Amino acid sequence: MSAWKDTILRRFDAAAGTYDGQAGPQLRVAGDLAAGILALPPGPAPEVLEIGCGTGFLTAALAPALPGCRWLATDLAPAMVAACARRVPSVEARVLDGEAPDLGGRRFDLIVSSLAVQWFGDLGAGLARLHGLLKPGGVLAVTTLGAGTFPEWRGRCRAAGVEPGTPAYPSPEALAALLPGSAVQRRSYPMRCGNLHGFLDHLKLTGARTAAPGHAALSPAALGRLLRAGGGEFLATYDVLTVIWRAP
Repeated sequence: MSAWKDTILRRFDAAAGTYDGQAGPQLRVAGDLAAGILALPPGPAPEVLEIGCGTGFLTAALAPALPGCRWLATDLAPAMVAACARRVPSVEARVLDGEAPDLGGRRFDLIVSSLAVQWFGDLGAGLARLHGLLKPGGVLAVTTLGAGTFPEWRGRCRAAGVEPGTPAYPSPEALAALLPGSAVQRRSYPMRCGNLHGFLDHLKLTGARTAAPGHAALSPAALGRLLRAGGGEFLATYDVLTVIWRAP
């Protein structure tokens, strides 16, 4: 496991107990993804793989609505897996790196992931591996962060002469190119944080404060400049891309 991926694991593990109280946008995104999946024509009880289950927002919204499904919820962070298993005891839950899933040849009718694949080191390769786990006619349903995520934070950083460490997220066109024949939907989820400090707390308490690979953490001096310039209410916008794609 890379040092970057290990940092992601440790920060999400540490945030398992605070995640639910801070993850309003993530809860809304999971609910919208579940609704999109449930709008598909119903089929037989599916074999389902969930990548990046977190504390179980999508699991709880979708698994009970698929009677008889055999659901495998996975996450890189053990504490998140445990939280998901407590929330939805009926599912199988295990630690797994969704970017490199080793499932012994198991195949699935439905693979779902809500706001997790943005943590893949190589999004294209990771999605290709997930595609390879689908049965013929299976569905891959994913939300991820788009290139327009947190423009307010990026702008505040530029104004203070600070390089933002936000990872490079794909445009809708770039994501669609990774899954030929797919249609990508885009939706904004704004979040009011009170002030800039509240936004940074949100990232920390949801485990999402890991910067892009190779980007150094903000120095105390840079952080101080940002906070001094960051008076007043702070709006943070999640740019969310959704793709629901059926394999041939």
